[in-house]
Amino acid sequence: MGEKTEQVIILSLPSSMKLVYLLDVVISDILKDMNFAEDIQEQVNLAVIEAGTNAIKHGNKEHPDKRATFQFIVGEEKLTIVIEDEGPGFERQEVADPLDPANLLKSSGRGLFLMEACMDAVTYEAEGRIIKMVKYKNPPDA
Repeated sequence: MGEKTEQVIILSLPSSMKLVYLLDVVISDILKDMNFAEDIQEQVNLAVIEAGTNAIKHGNKEHPDKRATFQFIVGEEKLTIVIEDEGPGFERQEVADPLDPANLLKSSGRGLFLMEACMDAVTYEAEGRIIKMVKYKNPPDA
């Protein structure tokens, strides 16, 4: 077997919600190239859009001088997406659980919940300014 080759695609966006559609374009192409099943493509796409929206809107507060950076690390068996913003960060456990009846009408927390539900692994680093999401072609527990 040859060496495993990873391809890294980096997209750095100014903090404007108008540019989130670019994420859709890029991730859709990557997922197609990786031959992920359609339902999986939709899940990953949703997670990436949510993460991008969070980075731009909540992290960078749509500040024009701040950027959100997306790394798409394409491996043979998995896709890793690293999203970094220039905001103040956040504590994951302090974000409301959208499934708690007390929070059903709150909009916050839903994006993180969706990301965690759609991806195989989601980790928060650098006080929440960096989020790593992984999707395996064949999930380890499948």
